Amino acid sequence: MSSFQPAVRNVPMSVQIGEQVRARITSGEWPVGMRLPGEHALVETFGASRATVREALRGLIHAGLLEARPGDGTYVRASSELDAMLQRRVSQKTVDDVFELREALEIHAARLAATRATQEELAALAKILASRDAAPDLKARLERDLQFHDALVTATGNPLLAEMHQSLDRAATYAPEGLTEREHRKFLVGEWEDEDEHHALLAALELRDADAAAEAAARLLLHAREAFLRAQTDR
Repeated sequence: MSSFQPAVRNVPMSVQIGEQVRARITSGEWPVGMRLPGEHALVETFGASRATVREALRGLIHAGLLEARPGDGTYVRASSELDAMLQRRVSQKTVDDVFELREALEIHAARLAATRATQEELAALAKILASRDAAPDLKARLERDLQFHDALVTATGNPLLAEMHQSLDRAATYAPEGLTEREHRKFLVGEWEDEDEHHALLAALELRDADAAAEAAARLLLHAREAFLRAQTDR
């Protein structure tokens, strides 16, 4: 664990501690889902009183970055305030609302990535997709699928767009719960008349064809929306 930074004059210690905890979260040093070190360890790390450390953590809990679990500890809940806000807002909206927002983000992202993605980013997308297709189990396929979409939006070169998409893509509407192994493979890989649109999207990116990339992204999202709603209705 990195050492605590020197105090800044006229800035309350609790605020300084909160900023350093926030920095560890946003940098990925403390990832979402991680349990924070115990209170005693944090007091030693930051050289502050228990009351000051608690005040700093309360501020981050209020902001949505942390979650206090009585009797268990404090966990990282979101990677940023934007992530926390989107999680709260998405949970209150309908499936159609969320898919419409995904379409606005991902179709535009496909256009941008077609012109901005580096050869290294395109190669990484191809590798992720191949790994998803070959994944032996549901959990691995979902992780690779998420990685593909995250990498696609990252290839736009717009970090704000990437952060918004990453927060939204992990909403409950990404994939239905309770699917069997066979149903989940159909949902992720799809039952396309021709080719899985993930591959069509990648091919368009490699050709630097923004229109084709946007069209493939639109078809992919339409399929995802229909599959999600069908899975919810069928159960």
